[in-house]
Amino acid sequence: MMLTLLLSLAWAGDIEGRVLRYGDATPIAGAELQTDGREVVVTDSSGRFRLTLPDGVESTLLVSAAGHLGATVQATAPLDKPLVLFLRPEPPGAEVVVEAFRPSADLTRHHVDAEMAFETPGTYDDALRLVASLPGVNVQREYAPTAGDVSVRGSLRGDNRTYFDGIELPYLYHFNQYASAFPASQLESLDLYSSTFGAQYGDSTGAIIEASPRYDRPEGVEGHALLNAITAGADLRAPVSDRWWVGGHARRSFQDLFEGATAQFPFWPSFYDMSFRAEHEATGGAQTGLFMMAVGDRYSRAVGELDLLDPLEGAASEELYYRRDYQLAGARHAWRDGRAVLAVVHDRWLGRIEAARGLQDQRTISIPARVDWRRLIAPTLGVAAGAELRTEWTAIDVDDPGTAVGVRVAEEAPAMAWGRDLGRAFVRSRGAVYGELRGIFGPVQLIPGVRLGLDTEGWVPTTEPRLSLRWRAADQTELRLAAGRYMQRPENLQIAAFPDLPTTRSWQVGAGLDQTIAGRLEIVAEGYGKWLEDVVVQPLDAPPRVVEQGRAMGAELTVRYRIRELVFLWAWASYARAQILDDGGLWASTEADQPWSGGLVFSARPWKTLDLAVRYRAASGLPYTPIDGSIYNAGTDSWVPQTGALYSARLPTYHKIDLRLAYTWVLPRLEVTASLDVWIVPPTSAQLYPTWNYNYTEQGFVIGPTVVPLPALRLSF
Repeated sequence: MMLTLLLSLAWAGDIEGRVLRYGDATPIAGAELQTDGREVVVTDSSGRFRLTLPDGVESTLLVSAAGHLGATVQATAPLDKPLVLFLRPEPPGAEVVVEAFRPSADLTRHHVDAEMAFETPGTYDDALRLVASLPGVNVQREYAPTAGDVSVRGSLRGDNRTYFDGIELPYLYHFNQYASAFPASQLESLDLYSSTFGAQYGDSTGAIIEASPRYDRPEGVEGHALLNAITAGADLRAPVSDRWWVGGHARRSFQDLFEGATAQFPFWPSFYDMSFRAEHEATGGAQTGLFMMAVGDRYSRAVGELDLLDPLEGAASEELYYRRDYQLAGARHAWRDGRAVLAVVHDRWLGRIEAARGLQDQRTISIPARVDWRRLIAPTLGVAAGAELRTEWTAIDVDDPGTAVGVRVAEEAPAMAWGRDLGRAFVRSRGAVYGELRGIFGPVQLIPGVRLGLDTEGWVPTTEPRLSLRWRAADQTELRLAAGRYMQRPENLQIAAFPDLPTTRSWQVGAGLDQTIAGRLEIVAEGYGKWLEDVVVQPLDAPPRVVEQGRAMGAELTVRYRIRELVFLWAWASYARAQILDDGGLWASTEADQPWSGGLVFSARPWKTLDLAVRYRAASGLPYTPIDGSIYNAGTDSWVPQTGALYSARLPTYHKIDLRLAYTWVLPRLEVTASLDVWIVPPTSAQLYPTWNYNYTEQGFVIGPTVVPLPALRLSF
């Protein structure tokens, strides 16, 4: 066995101890200890932990830590001395990472860490871009208008929720998915819960993306500086005392500083993000953090596609100015059994067309708060509970620019396509409480739960029962089943203009089979179904409308293999449909309907200083709404488009290959990594989105780049 048990002490079932490295007794921070009841505790910066075990009953502890060989130990409370556990360092390139067998109330959990993001081509050192390569996530054309919207298992725009440090973020990606709002160097991990998740999350019929920052205390000053073809940035973490450490980052795109305007973009797109956090570790492992973040995007572009307009029409084309940014500040306190988070968030969303006097201006100040708690109350029974509340003040001002330009700005500023002026300010509160029981019955884990919510806009209550079952059929085989009720209220912009919009309701079911071969290769097969009622859909040129029924279903096959710091492989294939019941009683595609998709990510480190990687993605083209003709409006001297059936046309099949080559020079107290990412898109797959001429008689496609080299330089110290 690779663990030595030396001493032990505890009282009344509480066990305290330390986890140290075998050979030099160095404390191991961030080691995880998992009990029979599936409770997980994490060691602090001194390697200390405290957990509760049933008196007089022999319990099994699973101990693991990055860079060390895991182990299992038997312990019986009460004990009379502290428990000291030693883990042996892993041999170079020997740690096999298996993710499938992690107890959870969530049917599907895909886990991404910073190392995977740094080594994957096409992510540009950005962990959240790796989300686009996960099973169940629609393959999007990068830099298309919908590229920044993550669609997971048929979810529509606005269906998903993204959390960072327990706080929901207003939006996830900068300018059409080039980069996420926080870099990989600031992340400890990122989890994607595709569907049928536990009662901890709500107000969503789509997916949950949960990002966790690095909480571990740095031993000294450490950081990175990154420069690539689009952005420049740096981050830093440093201890300031035995109990306090601070960290932060800043990043900005710089093409607008040098390249200036183009015909299509009078103001070159620019974005930035920055953050700061201070963490304090108290005796006993409790940790308190203060954090701040600022994120922004802005650009201006011609409303029409200038390639399809003659010079006179191009000169008369309107100009759209777009701006989206948010700032947040908050505090988090975490202890052995849970966490509490409180923040203030300011969000600004602006779209403006000067000549047409079109405007969409939305300001929101929100105060989100949440508490999550869990406790093992018996050897085979645990409980989890929590509450969240978000109070928002929102002011919205919309000036209708006319339908002639509304169809061309609906992605950036949808309210400008609704054909009405709007001015409203209101206060809205959304709250919920949840509870789960986590029972262990031999090889079976059963987790029933319920979530109760209330929205003051309409005083709409929601009740969402959920159930998850896991059966360990064999040592390396697990079966997962889950079902639940999910509800989602319309967003503030929709509520302001259409207060009678209903709550979308969804029943979701899913099943999965996890099989590990030889302790190394993971094979995961999953199937899911979602049935929806009162689906709110957003046409291209009209206000949102309600569809009585919708559905999404599919099957996914995933293969994973990873040896930390040496190699990882992630391959998947998916068949899925996302549909709504149209007025004729027939099932029609939604904007997220992508029948087949697949991908492969492979990264290898043949020696410590060289990374080689490839990523391939392929998928059927996403639907779009065609325009069948137009009507001339003499009063406004403009052509009004007449749209065809909603999402009845489809883009061509999409293929994309990303290649990465990176070499690292190891210098005294400094590592220099030079990398080259190359994306390759066949010309037949380069259509980004459809566009039309001034009177909508000619349709074309905006063609994206086919081969793009992206060099980068990263300094690490």
